[in-house]
Amino acid sequence: MSLSQKNENVVVDEEDDNVIRCIHCKNEIVGKPWISVGCGHDEVVYACNYICSNRLSFYIGSGYWERVLNKEDFPGPRPVFHGKPRKDITVNFGIDEIRREIEEEDARIEALENYDSDESSNYEFMSP
Repeated sequence: MSLSQKNENVVVDEEDDNVIRCIHCKNEIVGKPWISVGCGHDEVVYACNYICSNRLSFYIGSGYWERVLNKEDFPGPRPVFHGKPRKDITVNFGIDEIRREIEEEDARIEALENYDSDESSNYEFMSP
């Protein structure tokens, strides 16, 4: 049974239930929750793990760090990477030499194109 199927089958009346439950997956949290966020007037929402905590913004909006109650469990901000960092493939290869070779190749191609256009004007088309 997948996690999404598990979530769809869980029906919990949170008002009658006195246990701490994850806001996303609705599982009972035994022990300390992964994150606790205050939402005003003694209302607190919980997430049971990292994956569920990533979905908190769907329920309580973004920018909730100031309302996190257990900040001591998070020792500092972490960098967020969106994809793989780009690597410079020209490191330690001599960029000046590469640029010089590219310019020489461009000049050679231009010379060939000019030579071909001069030669083609000397040919006459013969009709059969």
